[in-house]
Amino acid sequence: MENGYSSLQSSNLFVECFRESMPLVIAVILLYLYYNKRISIIDTLLYAFATEAYTMLLIGPTFTATFFVGIYIFVEQVHQLFTGRQYIRKEYLFLLILPLLSSIVVFLITQFYKDPFNYPGGRLYAFYTKPIYFYLKTYLPLFAIGAKIVQERGQLSFEKFAGSMKKIAVISCIIAAIQIAVQLIFQNVELSELLGLQSRYLIMEINGPLGVRVQALFAEPKIFSAFLSLAIPFFLRDRNYKAATVMFVVGILTSSQTFWVNIMAGGLLFFALPKLMSVRWKIISTLGMIVGIFLAIAASKEYFMKQYLANRNHPIYRLLLERSTYRYNNEIWRKNNIILGIPLQRDMELPVVDFLRDEPYLFISGYGAGNSTFIPPRYFFGQMSYQNRVEGIGGQNLNMRWFFILAEFGAVSLFFFFLILTRTAQETPPFQRSYLAYLAVCFFFSQIDLFLIIVALLCAYNESINENEHEQST
Repeated sequence: MENGYSSLQSSNLFVECFRESMPLVIAVILLYLYYNKRISIIDTLLYAFATEAYTMLLIGPTFTATFFVGIYIFVEQVHQLFTGRQYIRKEYLFLLILPLLSSIVVFLITQFYKDPFNYPGGRLYAFYTKPIYFYLKTYLPLFAIGAKIVQERGQLSFEKFAGSMKKIAVISCIIAAIQIAVQLIFQNVELSELLGLQSRYLIMEINGPLGVRVQALFAEPKIFSAFLSLAIPFFLRDRNYKAATVMFVVGILTSSQTFWVNIMAGGLLFFALPKLMSVRWKIISTLGMIVGIFLAIAASKEYFMKQYLANRNHPIYRLLLERSTYRYNNEIWRKNNIILGIPLQRDMELPVVDFLRDEPYLFISGYGAGNSTFIPPRYFFGQMSYQNRVEGIGGQNLNMRWFFILAEFGAVSLFFFFLILTRTAQETPPFQRSYLAYLAVCFFFSQIDLFLIIVALLCAYNESINENEHEQST
């Protein structure tokens, strides 16, 4: 179990065996239901995503039900491509080769200009093969998922997607309530782990007033909070205010700053901007307003810290300000982590930002798909992951996903990804356009690649009469 992730594994062998086996079991069940036409491809993907608390950590944290479903779809799409039953659209062919072009540019830079990378154990060959591994394991399955959605667009619709989101949100909140009850009543770590919670989110001193950061069956509390923030607009649109309130309360119990940022973004986008504004202008305008708010908060951080320190034993202050003040407090870390008012995660985004600051030419090409492993360890000094970085274990799976694309593939690729993923058909209803813009804004702060791909493709290719009627009725 010396794979760099042993701290995330359960100390109980039975519990860990159960958790390690569940991804395959869930993937098989979902694929069986899909091919028997019991659920759609979007349902299959969403349910898999909502069960990523179970993962094969013995191999790696990304080996989840979503991974196995994605690989299966990838193999199927490749077979259809070679048998002439599938073809690649021109605009997506360009996206398909962008990582390749980025990697070629990075290789040329290291050979003829400057090599800023670190190669643990002198394994230079790993630098050239890592992008291939990333491409086959992560990028192509996501690409195949997109192709599958376009292929079956006649059977899919935005309203069906909304229905699935609401259903999963309700089920997940019930699971979260069970997790809280079980932990508070039995105080048993192994039992909570069986129900999907990770032991690091059960430490009373650091996980909020209840001592539990709920995650339902999602990969992490911040992923669960992001999902809830994406589901709430559907409940509000349908005037189901009681359910929206429940989602909001559960989102607070995740103790995730991502939830607050996404909710703020939703309020600005849906209520402060004109309905008929274009998707891209909504994204840019909302991000501009968010940056302005963060700059104001950063300028007033001393006031908020004093308020928190004076009331740190009060449950409400602990719930609302504890994690925020930690993000803004640099007295211990002695390192500025605030960019445009936004406090970056010191163990994830900040080292990458510092590396790119020192090597600004990499903003054009990125450092190469999957090559975050080779960022010099000195940028992670003082973090818990430092020793893993020295040994070349793990990489930077950045939560700020637009920034992830910029860091991995470069600014040119980011520009084209943004253009293609924010297209909408002319007949796309106003709410659907706004929701795509909302997803794109949340994508800046959250790891929601799958949701952005699904909605982007539904907006680009799937216009339904029923959806237009629903828009008019609401």
